[in-house]
Amino acid sequence: MSFGSEFDRLLERARHYLGAGDDALLGDANAAINQALTLRPDSVDGWLVKCQVASATGDDIAALAAAEMAMQRAPDRAECLYWRGAVLGDLGRHRESLRAIERALRALTHDDTWMLEDLFYEKATVLEALGLHEAAIATCEVGLQRCPGSALLRSALAPVERARMRATLKVLPGGS
Repeated sequence: MSFGSEFDRLLERARHYLGAGDDALLGDANAAINQALTLRPDSVDGWLVKCQVASATGDDIAALAAAEMAMQRAPDRAECLYWRGAVLGDLGRHRESLRAIERALRALTHDDTWMLEDLFYEKATVLEALGLHEAAIATCEVGLQRCPGSALLRSALAPVERARMRATLKVLPGGS
């Protein structure tokens, strides 16, 4: 068996376990992607799957390390920038996260449109975490123009609009 086909088999196995939605399979996903990366340590896709597995297990430091490995190999690939931004956001490094997500939006190609909805969602989430309610709302609205059927962006818009309304409410003096 060639390294390429064994690598592909292991990568698909890791993706399958990751996509199963069963936390009990994440260890198997991690084992599969680790084996795959021993065969092809320069694989951008391998490092992206490793990032996703680490993120799913809650190991944000390992997820960031894997995202950085992918970025070293493909610094202008939108998916690498997206994952780096998402993990930085999980780590509370919001400004860095926002820069990575904005770079990902600029780096999108026609083949990357599948991640457009997630990029707008991540950007709105980071803007909200930074307290930039109006910018988060505007991001959701632009995202909905580009992805009109997005339930994800509609769900993000409601709490952001509520936060904006709370910020404009005034406490009235008086009462006993």
